[in-house]
Amino acid sequence: MENNAPPRDEQQPLLERKLATIMMADVAGYSRMMGENEERTVQILRGHREIFDALLRLHHGRIFNTAGDAILAEFPSAVEAVRCATEIQSAWRTRNEHLPEEQRMWFRMGINLGDVIVQGGDLLGDGVNVAARIQTIAEPGGVCISGSVYDQIQNKLTLQFKVMGERSFKNIAQPIRTFSIAEANGLAMPVTSAPKRPKGRKLTGIIAAVIALIVVAGGGYWIFRDYETRRAEELHRAVEVERQAAKIQGKANEEQLAAKTQQIQAKLEAEAYQRQAAEAKRRAAEAQAKANEEQLAAKTQQIQAKLEAEAYQRQAAEAQQRKVKLETEAQAAKEALDRTEADKERLDQEIKRAATERRAAELTAQEKTAGRAQGGQTAPPRATEPQRTANAPAAAPPAKDVKAPDRFDGTYGGGLCNEPRGLLQKKMCWSAALKIEHGKVLATWTHRATGNSSHAKGTISADGNLSLRLEGWQADGRSATANLSGKCDNNVISASGYWIGGPPVTGNWKRDF
Repeated sequence: MENNAPPRDEQQPLLERKLATIMMADVAGYSRMMGENEERTVQILRGHREIFDALLRLHHGRIFNTAGDAILAEFPSAVEAVRCATEIQSAWRTRNEHLPEEQRMWFRMGINLGDVIVQGGDLLGDGVNVAARIQTIAEPGGVCISGSVYDQIQNKLTLQFKVMGERSFKNIAQPIRTFSIAEANGLAMPVTSAPKRPKGRKLTGIIAAVIALIVVAGGGYWIFRDYETRRAEELHRAVEVERQAAKIQGKANEEQLAAKTQQIQAKLEAEAYQRQAAEAKRRAAEAQAKANEEQLAAKTQQIQAKLEAEAYQRQAAEAQQRKVKLETEAQAAKEALDRTEADKERLDQEIKRAATERRAAELTAQEKTAGRAQGGQTAPPRATEPQRTANAPAAAPPAKDVKAPDRFDGTYGGGLCNEPRGLLQKKMCWSAALKIEHGKVLATWTHRATGNSSHAKGTISADGNLSLRLEGWQADGRSATANLSGKCDNNVISASGYWIGGPPVTGNWKRDF
């Protein structure tokens, strides 16, 4: 199979490299000082760091890494790096002079110019490692530089250097030329002692002593004057260094004060912003709560209006049904009355006709009887019987059995129950007495969890059919609605239904006598 994958080295990301001057500073005896007094050591190191940071900014350097008491800084120029190092050591020396001997903190410093790898804000490579290694051979309060740095700064700075030769360091492949700075800003760094005078014979010593006395006698004035001049120059240099250190310290204090002021201002602004944000959030929450209340009130009004409209429609429908039923019953009664009147008139006519016929028959019989008795004369007619039947009122039709919902009027004791929908749920019941009057059903009760008032409204028909609507509450304060239907039989009412979006609900009541 053909492999089209690129070579492994082509897949690696390219590393950024550059040439930089690296300076490393480390405290001599830091562990001992921390063991004696941690807080005091940290405070002294903090004061030294303020001087270091102030001079570092003046010479365009930046700190790219720290490790405890060690500081790694980068400079774009070897001259600026060496100049910054000597000024920092001079300033630290001045600060140490105002501290007790056991509180003085001395730094070793090493400077190297080399190629380094850039990794984010950090620098890596032998260029950094060499600076760290040559720092270890510097005297406390001294500065050591590599040959690469010496080649760049010679004839550019008025400093004295001591050749320390080529040194081999751990994990560094090639020996490194090293130099120590013997003078920094006019202040003498630690140097070796003066050579001893050669010994001679006793006579030679006497002659030398005489010559010395002569020289002293002849040139003592000039030697004393030169000594005083040098002493005055050194004192002037010391005063100048102290003045520069005080100036740097004052500037550092000013910058620190400005930085702290900015931090305080930023903190105050952040707190003000947080307060404003909290106030805005609170107002938004209040507005949302008010909107929710208004929305809930509007929904409640809508539901109430809907319920009232439904109740009005039901009442209107029931009234219309009752009106139609009454009109139907009235029409049926009128028709029955008309039929009764017609039957009565027909019966009266038949009674009258029968009476007339009977009277006529009696008259005929009487005439015949009288004729036979008198030899053919017609007998007088007999008096007729009173016509009670004809004048008697007609029998009234049987009364019609009309059912009305008023027969269910009264109070029914009992209550409602939420039926469980699962094995883990329990049946919950509460008391709610029903009151029925002229076909209208009403019940009220108080919700045990919320304390809100609940009610039930409905109707019952003449044949005992019940329709009921519940308006209640849930445990979390939300409203709940249910529709139930049932029937009244032998003074016992049973109904069932569902909460809208909820479990089944049943009701059972018995009439109180």
